[in-house]
Amino acid sequence: MHRAVVVLMIALLTAACVRPAGEPTGTPPPGGEIGSLVRAIDGDSMDILIHGSVHEVRLIGINAPESDECFGTEARDALISTIRGREVILTPGPEDADRYGRLLRYATVEGESVNERMLATGSAVTLQTDHPHADEYLEIGNEAADRRLGLWAADACGPPQTADITITEVAYDPPGPDDERLNDEFVTVTNNGAEAVDLHGWVLRDESSQNRYRFKSIIEQGRTVTVRTGCGEDEEGAVFWCADLPVWSNGGDTAILQDRSGNVVDRWSYTSGR
Repeated sequence: MHRAVVVLMIALLTAACVRPAGEPTGTPPPGGEIGSLVRAIDGDSMDILIHGSVHEVRLIGINAPESDECFGTEARDALISTIRGREVILTPGPEDADRYGRLLRYATVEGESVNERMLATGSAVTLQTDHPHADEYLEIGNEAADRRLGLWAADACGPPQTADITITEVAYDPPGPDDERLNDEFVTVTNNGAEAVDLHGWVLRDESSQNRYRFKSIIEQGRTVTVRTGCGEDEEGAVFWCADLPVWSNGGDTAILQDRSGNVVDRWSYTSGR
């Protein structure tokens, strides 16, 4: 056979074995998929190449800071460093997709749970949705918070404000229909220090990415401020979120108090119904 023909045949055979860049080569688990990272959107969402198509995947049971929030860049970088260049095994949970069409998945890389790693390193907050690993995720997230890792560090977002402010009560399930008793749902914070503290710019939030209350008041030494979910006229000792719907989940949630830089000052995590 002519040498040029042999070279051409070898080239064609070699080209047939070349996969598109990033295309996974392994065998997917039963009911799951194998993919590879295209890009990380933030610390809990990513575009994954699966069977030649790109799908947005949302990691189950965790919530990382948004890209424009404190620690958002660090959380995204943590996700990238965990999965970039590796095959990602994706396993569905109780629901296949969310209302935005994102695939809801557990992700595993080289035998390690990505969801759990993001929680264990303090790169995400436990999102207490109903899924089989909810209790262990909560334990992992609480341990990271107790150890002040990642976003839980006192100076994660810059120099912390010196103040002894704590969350002292979370009333998350008032009697009757929750959406009719919004002002009976509340969180109380207390100034345990010896001086008044200007709370302007401080934030009270839950585990989700939507619910944020920004303080506009000063809390005197030894006094409390109750943040009620519904609407009303702010007064001494009570302010109003004016949310349209209940904020604090009856099934479990975390109240997080952040200073004006975004540092976590205190947290109050609770579970119910599991």
